[in-house]
Amino acid sequence: MFVPIKVTTEYSMMQSLITVPKLMEYLKQNNINVCGICDKNLYGVMEFYLSCQENQIKPLIGLEVELDNYSLYLYARNYEGYVDLLKIHTLMETKELSILHLETLSSNLNVILPYTYISYFDDLKEKFTSLYIGYTTELEKNNSYLLTDKVVYVRNILCFSKKDSSYLNMLKAIEENTSINEIKKENYEKNSFEDAKTIENDSSSFIDSIDIVFPPSSRHIPKFDDKINDSQIYLSALANKGLKKRLNNNVTAKALERLNYELSVIKKMGFADYFLIVYDYVLFAKKNGILVGVGRGSAVGSLVSYCLGITDVNPLEYNLLFERFLNPERVTMPDIDIDFEETRRDEVVSYVKERYGKDKVAGIMTFGTLKSKLVLRSVGKSLEINNNTLERFLSLIDPKLSLKDNLKNKDVIYYIENNKDLKKIYVISMKLEGLKKHISTHAAGIVISSVALDNIIPIHYNGEEMLTGVTMNYLEDLGLLKMDFLSLRNLSMIANILKLIKNTSDESINLNQIDLNDPKVLHLFEMADTSGIFQFESEGMKNFLRKLKPKKFIDLAHAIALFRPGPMENIDTFIKRKEGKEKITFIHEDLKDILEETYGIIVYQEQVMQILRLIGGFSFSEADIIRRAMSKKKKSVIDDYEEKFVVGATKKGYDKRVAEQIYALILKFANYGFNKSHSVSYAIIGYQMAYLKCYYKKFYIANLLNMNIMSQDKTKEYIALGKKEGIAFLKPDINESLDVYKIKSNSLRMPFSIIKNLGSEATKSILEERKKGNFKDFLDFVCRCYKQSVNKKTIESLIHAGCFDAFLKNHQTLLKNLDIAINYATLSEGMESMFLEKPVLEEWEDLSQEQREDEELETFGFYFSNHPASAYQEKKIMKLDLIKENYDKYVETVVLIDRIKEITTKNGSSMAFLHATDETGEATFVVFSSAIKSIEDLKKGDLVSILGRVARRMADYQINVSTIKKIERKEVKE
Repeated sequence: MFVPIKVTTEYSMMQSLITVPKLMEYLKQNNINVCGICDKNLYGVMEFYLSCQENQIKPLIGLEVELDNYSLYLYARNYEGYVDLLKIHTLMETKELSILHLETLSSNLNVILPYTYISYFDDLKEKFTSLYIGYTTELEKNNSYLLTDKVVYVRNILCFSKKDSSYLNMLKAIEENTSINEIKKENYEKNSFEDAKTIENDSSSFIDSIDIVFPPSSRHIPKFDDKINDSQIYLSALANKGLKKRLNNNVTAKALERLNYELSVIKKMGFADYFLIVYDYVLFAKKNGILVGVGRGSAVGSLVSYCLGITDVNPLEYNLLFERFLNPERVTMPDIDIDFEETRRDEVVSYVKERYGKDKVAGIMTFGTLKSKLVLRSVGKSLEINNNTLERFLSLIDPKLSLKDNLKNKDVIYYIENNKDLKKIYVISMKLEGLKKHISTHAAGIVISSVALDNIIPIHYNGEEMLTGVTMNYLEDLGLLKMDFLSLRNLSMIANILKLIKNTSDESINLNQIDLNDPKVLHLFEMADTSGIFQFESEGMKNFLRKLKPKKFIDLAHAIALFRPGPMENIDTFIKRKEGKEKITFIHEDLKDILEETYGIIVYQEQVMQILRLIGGFSFSEADIIRRAMSKKKKSVIDDYEEKFVVGATKKGYDKRVAEQIYALILKFANYGFNKSHSVSYAIIGYQMAYLKCYYKKFYIANLLNMNIMSQDKTKEYIALGKKEGIAFLKPDINESLDVYKIKSNSLRMPFSIIKNLGSEATKSILEERKKGNFKDFLDFVCRCYKQSVNKKTIESLIHAGCFDAFLKNHQTLLKNLDIAINYATLSEGMESMFLEKPVLEEWEDLSQEQREDEELETFGFYFSNHPASAYQEKKIMKLDLIKENYDKYVETVVLIDRIKEITTKNGSSMAFLHATDETGEATFVVFSSAIKSIEDLKKGDLVSILGRVARRMADYQINVSTIKKIERKEVKE
């Protein structure tokens, strides 16, 4: 009987074609009921073991280890042996594994010495009680029996058929990032199932000694504090104290009843320590000035979370449901995800590691795979296919689909059929697609265990960071607690603004106490003035806000829930009903209290659950189970519950036909429904940002700019936004500028970092020197900073940027005297410095207005103060930031041409697209064939006056040109 004892899977990254699902399929087709995997890690064990259980296959779990001069295959005889393998795996990860460790941990292991290393047998048989020799040929078998009767057939299997073995060399080439012609090619035919099963073998004694059964998983949630006798009593005391504080001692019977109910469910499910652990690290963050989000996801529906300070949204105020978060009839781990400001998230993770033990806390492993486009690009590179051809072909590939499904695209088929190289790439890529390529880290997930993690799972080290050696799919089944510590950039932005306000004005703001229905703040949303506002800054959302015209905070939560594929279909109806242009209807009046807030439309999952409970008589827990079934389109569950719903409704006195209509309505919207808890909490973060934008504009704009300092486009956009808000921008100054924007009265001083050709080292050098005292004049600066990462080109950039304007505004004079200044600085370092006379700068005629404008563009990448169009401020001229407000109107603009693109239409006529700017923004101007002659003499950099009509194409606004003419630049006073 052939038993594959050493199958190397895709978990040995880029060394095998065998995935666990395909392995199971092969084993079943070939009636093989015993199989062993033996990778150089244990990452695939859970998938393999569970798949074997499902398919009635006996699993053999091995680990290949490499010592100084030889390899061994270690197989667990039982679960205790598997735990030993986990410990050995850790030693491999930390590069501490020795033969002594193996000897100590081998009592529950079968050890196979590959025949290649048979010379080590005599030494190793003294160390291992169960040592086998693994042979691959009849000759090796016979020779092995001369030494021991513990002999087993072990062929390293990497693929299924001999034909497939050729693809392994391609994997090798991709892994080495080189051409297939550059690698040392191997003959992998003997590493196939097809070849391996040609040899008769008897492995029964080896197989019979193995019986691995994973015990039922128990929860490994750490105890919050060993000094606390009863975590539930402690949690209840904290929650009740928090409730009084949150409600200013005005605790209602409803609130107390809800709190006690939640605490009883938490007790029943055994999650008191879980809540206390989250409470603890959130408290740590807040005490250390780390901004924490108001909440996210279904956890916002928990009053206990609100009372503990884990969330900052009162679920009673927004009718949020606890059962959407924790369901006693669906025993799964809770899922409290916490947002932290982006730059300080790691501080909280470090605290948790110190608090609960570094061997018990880990990030979560994920795998990067050879997805459709990546595998095509990788194979193409290894085959040295022309890159331009390949990239054109890749533009046709839908990355969301498999390569097989991409073949439904006629253009893809055409390319393949007409290019033999592309066909070859595609065939090979289909064989390699989906294989694991490398290990990555889950962006947010952290596991916290009550025991050392390598007692339960393999671990992996990514540098100093410890990761779980299994993906998140298996953690809950193993009783491990996953928590998401999310980095939210917008929280960093809020935190930075609050610090700027406090440092500049000594004002402290508690955003959790602001009025969420402030008309001034809501007006920003109504006008779609939401650039940089979390969840509300996309152009699509802005267009929606203009239609929606939010008048109260809850409208913002509705907007987040509706502005998604699917629910978008209801937007027009929602707005018409909101504005009273369409009648609000309910299938039954009893639904009014639930759906009135959303004008009779089911928007939220919580509404689905409330209707199921009210009409069908379900508990909230049952309702959540049905909601989940509906969202996952589990037809059998949906059908089963429909009958129960209708029966329950009729028992409560509802007409059967009405009950069926209501269930159909639920079914229609359940898949669209959004988590209201999440929608409300994220709307609050957006609102908080809008509040800061409304009342602390300069701080808001300064931080937007600071967070986008490396983006020229964003810098340009936010400077324009600031100017529109009445904020003055000051050019960089050698004695005032920093490496970030500096707030000065109602102005913002631009930083050194915005200047082109000025590196971070030069900026650091200037700031360090300035600590000794401000620069007295231009020559003082050159003497003190030249050669300290500040060269001639650097100083020229500083001059162009206006950094020395406080000393002398004539840039030409400074530039023409720069060599003299540098020479003076060089001589000043020597003995003769005491005899040096300070040079007098020779005056030169300054740059013209046009030259200054060009200088700005070259220095900053955009016109900062002197955009050529800014000289034209007549009332009749529309500035580009007002283009949307002038939709379908004829307007006159003065703009600078940035680029011109002429095309020939299908009917053979010519037309052109001009991209042009003024000091407020940019736009596309469309020149149709009737006006094409008027642009014949125009070029990039020309200032033009354009008369045209504002039109819209999809979400973008453009101006269709009627007339265009070149005009002269005018002088503008600074």
